[in-house]
Amino acid sequence: MQFTDLPFAALSLAVLFFGALLIYAFKDRLENSAGRVAVGVSAVASLLMVYPFFQVFNGSTYEEYATWSGLLEQFGLRLDGIAFPITFAVVVLGFLSVVYAVGYTEHSANKPTFFANTLFFLMGMQWVTLATNLIEFFIAWELMLVPSYFLILFWGLPETRKRTAMKFWLYTQSGAVCILVGFGILYSLTGSFDLTLIQPGIAGLATAALVPGLGITVGTLLKLVFILLAAGFLVKMAVFPIHWWLPPVHAEAPTPISVLLSGAMIETGAYALVRFGTLTLSDAAIALSFFVAALGVITMFYGGFMALAQVDLKRLLAYSSVSQMGYVLFALGVYSPMGAAGGMFHLINHAFSKGLLFMTAGAVIHQTGLRDINKMGGLSNKMPITAFAAAIGMMSIAGSPPLSGFASEWMMFLGGFERAVVGGAIASLPFLILTILAVSSSILSAGYMLRFFWKVFLGPHPDELEDVKESSRFMTIPMIILGVLIVIFGIFPGLALDVIVPAVQGIFVP
Repeated sequence: MQFTDLPFAALSLAVLFFGALLIYAFKDRLENSAGRVAVGVSAVASLLMVYPFFQVFNGSTYEEYATWSGLLEQFGLRLDGIAFPITFAVVVLGFLSVVYAVGYTEHSANKPTFFANTLFFLMGMQWVTLATNLIEFFIAWELMLVPSYFLILFWGLPETRKRTAMKFWLYTQSGAVCILVGFGILYSLTGSFDLTLIQPGIAGLATAALVPGLGITVGTLLKLVFILLAAGFLVKMAVFPIHWWLPPVHAEAPTPISVLLSGAMIETGAYALVRFGTLTLSDAAIALSFFVAALGVITMFYGGFMALAQVDLKRLLAYSSVSQMGYVLFALGVYSPMGAAGGMFHLINHAFSKGLLFMTAGAVIHQTGLRDINKMGGLSNKMPITAFAAAIGMMSIAGSPPLSGFASEWMMFLGGFERAVVGGAIASLPFLILTILAVSSSILSAGYMLRFFWKVFLGPHPDELEDVKESSRFMTIPMIILGVLIVIFGIFPGLALDVIVPAVQGIFVP
């Protein structure tokens, strides 16, 4: 067997799975070293993805297939330009969050179980982004939920973790039911679970024909399928008004898990919306695009105003994630090449920027024991590395050049203008109004980010914070790496866009 014949993506998932099993099986012996073992497992799994990423950077598509059951067709792992942004974010942020967790859990009990669940969680997210079969995708989608539920249930805030975990489970399971129904209708229409066969199968349907026994056209049924799938995916994205699970979950989960929930998991919903909506159900996506974009703008403003009102450090960042997912939803809703490319690029930028901000918030809480930003201040003198990292994350989310958030935000806005103005004339006044509102919401982003940074790191520090020190290297090194990546992708956005843009443009070819 040649090097290029190895199933790298499958091996990466297997390393995470069996690494988690081994840590759990030998938890009595690994109480003090589980974190370092998890770092090694995550590092190996990440390195195995280097070759698939290299293939995509070279303009190819990386694929692996195997038959699990003839009835369910082939299961596969496919990395292309559409899956690249979210997969890259999950792999990089996942490894860094495990490193960060070693320092964060240094005084915690039951560490082996924590790290085993974290590795299972990473495997589920990575599998979701690579799946090529409806049933395979749904298995991975559910597998992503189970370990995250237990991480919140056993390591969240003691006084509220049971209620918060139950809310998380009920919301996400409700979305999963919608997805399962939508997948069932897709199979009934196309006779296949394989995504590569479903898309041409739908394109060959006579959309004006009536569906026997229902009295509606096939086109109307496809719109219903799009709405069902979008409902399931938008629950995961925490889009208004189905976002109520996110603020308590992200705020009360242990910070390494908040990093993954906000920086990676909610973005799998955006990826799925592109894969199953924009690509697979393109006609329905176009017909409902204005409603999708409008919901994105509403979410931008709602999340922004709520973030401005928060005094709990992690809740502020949680509502910021709601607002940022509104940006992505708007970009996908305008249904233009520039907007879609900006939205997909923003998945990387949001993952790194928000992951960095949650890491800085966790470091502050870990070192001070405080969550109320009104009781903080002046921590830049006590925690300079954390403060500098927070400044980078804050400016990137606010869309400040030359950081990566600037490029993706303006691509999303330009995508809105691209949809609204065609040939120098206004082609769609509603989309023009939505785009102007979207641009103006960036003022809110700058407002809540500046408030966060000022309250926590600037001004005089209270006397009770006199003895605060910088967090451990396990926590600061991942922050430094994320900060460097944000700067690199800001100065050289082509590193990601050279992969994303050709893939996105292929969607809009007539």
